[in-house]
Amino acid sequence: MHLLQTVEDTAARGAEGLTDAARQSVAAALHALQRPDGGFAGLDGQSDPYFSLFAWLGLRALGATYDRDRLCAYLTTHRQSARRIDAQCADLVLACEGRASRFSRLKWAAALWRGGTREAYGAFLLALATGSAPRWLARLAWRRQRRLSAAGAAGRLPTPRLAAGVLLAALAGESAADLHSALASRRCAGGGFASAAGAPADLLATAAARFSLSMRHAALGEARELDLAFIEACWQEDDLFGPSPSAKQGDAEHTFYGLLALGTCRP
Repeated sequence: MHLLQTVEDTAARGAEGLTDAARQSVAAALHALQRPDGGFAGLDGQSDPYFSLFAWLGLRALGATYDRDRLCAYLTTHRQSARRIDAQCADLVLACEGRASRFSRLKWAAALWRGGTREAYGAFLLALATGSAPRWLARLAWRRQRRLSAAGAAGRLPTPRLAAGVLLAALAGESAADLHSALASRRCAGGGFASAAGAPADLLATAAARFSLSMRHAALGEARELDLAFIEACWQEDDLFGPSPSAKQGDAEHTFYGLLALGTCRP
């Protein structure tokens, strides 16, 4: 399974469901987030590698042009960042843009040995960077993940981690029935998924849950209209998607998740 390609194809399908004018307005709002150093703004208005990854993914899903030279120059300075997530985001974009080598299976194994896949989300990012995820390494990461999760802990995990765990299990060829059940239970009656039991719905949880469940061929059609209404309500007046309908403004991360979530609602 080429996980990154599947993620991008799903988001592109979401973008295709928008009108031409809507696609152009979302792309323009994302372009406006690019800073003089080439990075895209995070929540504090400063360039951020993590948010730059999502701006890049969003623009690609929209079929919009972007200044790859400036972006890659910015991300190159973060490849050795002390923050592992920043370095992983930089490596992923640079590899896809042909400015760095793909994350090899040897590096995957080294990251597993160092604990880089200690959390399911870390393993998920490594799988994206690798491209076609190697099944045997995914199985090793999955087994480690299961050992680190106490019995009955699935219900206490935040939804994005549950979703990443379900995807990791799919890559490893495992069922993960407890994670699947816990993830499905996060659905909210009014549409969308919550990040924790009893919490209100949010866009990140909705996109992650719908994408992961769709990858396991779970039935999602019966809640499609409710989820679609929730996703569309997260589209803010600044033409970006925010974390919830009550958000004051949108950002690059949630804009990509909005496109991804919309893609899971289209056949």
